[in-house]
Amino acid sequence: MSTAAAVFAWIGLALGLGVALLVVALFQRVLTPLREIKRLAGDTLDAGLGITRHLDGADELLRTHELATAVPGLATAYLGKLGEAP
Repeated sequence: MSTAAAVFAWIGLALGLGVALLVVALFQRVLTPLREIKRLAGDTLDAGLGITRHLDGADELLRTHELATAVPGLATAYLGKLGEAP
């Protein structure tokens, strides 16, 4: 191998290393926002699941409301059967 070929080979390796470092740096600049987006998406998912857990009892609350609104009519009917209706 001639000296000129060896010099060009070393120059090519140096340029290749420079390009590889540039690619790694650009890749890191892309990954940083992606990690942040993933973290925020996880937080959003946790918040949504928390809201869902809190709304699971809404059906029971509706049933309680139905029972509570039925009490005055039932009490009046019961008192009517006892003969003490107003």
